[in-house]
Amino acid sequence: MKKNLKGILFLFAALLLLQTGCGGASSSKGMVEEAAPMDAVPMEEVYYEEPAAAEDNIMTNSSSTQSSSGDMAAKTQRKLIRRVELTVETENYDQLLSGLEEEIIRIGGYIEAKDAYHGNLYSRYEGRNNRYANLTVRIPAQKLDEFTGKVGEIGNIMNESESVEDVTLRYVDLSSHKKMLQTQQERLLELLKTAETMEDIITIEGRLSEVRYEIESMESQLRTFDNLVDYSTVTIEIQEVERYTPQPEESIKDRILQGLSENTYQVATGIVNFFVEFIIALPVILVWVIVGALFFFIIRGIKRIRKKEKKEEKKDRFFLGKIKSKEGEKEHGNKG
Repeated sequence: MKKNLKGILFLFAALLLLQTGCGGASSSKGMVEEAAPMDAVPMEEVYYEEPAAAEDNIMTNSSSTQSSSGDMAAKTQRKLIRRVELTVETENYDQLLSGLEEEIIRIGGYIEAKDAYHGNLYSRYEGRNNRYANLTVRIPAQKLDEFTGKVGEIGNIMNESESVEDVTLRYVDLSSHKKMLQTQQERLLELLKTAETMEDIITIEGRLSEVRYEIESMESQLRTFDNLVDYSTVTIEIQEVERYTPQPEESIKDRILQGLSENTYQVATGIVNFFVEFIIALPVILVWVIVGALFFFIIRGIKRIRKKEKKEEKKDRFFLGKIKSKEGEKEHGNKG
């Protein structure tokens, strides 16, 4: 039984070393150990020492695979991830949004994220268009230029930036490593069929689970790369304005005309906004007019009452003075 287990373990190590291209060295080591007496080499040494050496050889082979990945990348179609950022102005917010959504569906893309602010009623009364939206859109890579051109037709693009990331080498490395692990998985499955003890089965199945997990992880990364390559990411910042921002002109005449037009527009807009705000504020103004009128009439009534009281007091003093003068004259006549 011990001889069978030792043979299985040596076979497993030999298979791993053959995969990494170091089969010759491993075979010679295996032959030396097979020639050694069974009592001179404990079972634990054989079990742990050989797989460790195999793993080291796998690491060496992995580095050699990476060094040759540049040649493989040259033969592979380039994997380019394109990202575009747009800042767009619009005079018709609702029309631009609906037009973009229709265009995205038409070319086979989809909206990944959307954040929109539709303003409030008071700002709309004031004539301030402060609605905006942020869209993250995924567009088929071959139709990216067509889509950005369409955005420029239905809105005013203020800013446009694009970045391209080449992931060809990383993609090739992942694909090569995945194939290596798949080969290792097949050999582990074959080795599992010949295992005779529970200890061997548990050991092989443990390693098999690790290999399968690594394969699934790499497949997930490859799918992510494929999605980013096939569908470019477009970030669109939409701003609603009353008037498109004028583009800078080179000639003096155009600059003067543009400046006059802009100032005239600002003055006209200011007058319109003044009347709009005045009409909106009429209820408040009416309340203050009523309060002011009441206050005015109350103050006026108080003043009239005080004035009347002063006149009556003046009359009383006048009559009182006359009475006192008459009484004085009588007393003076009596004395004479």
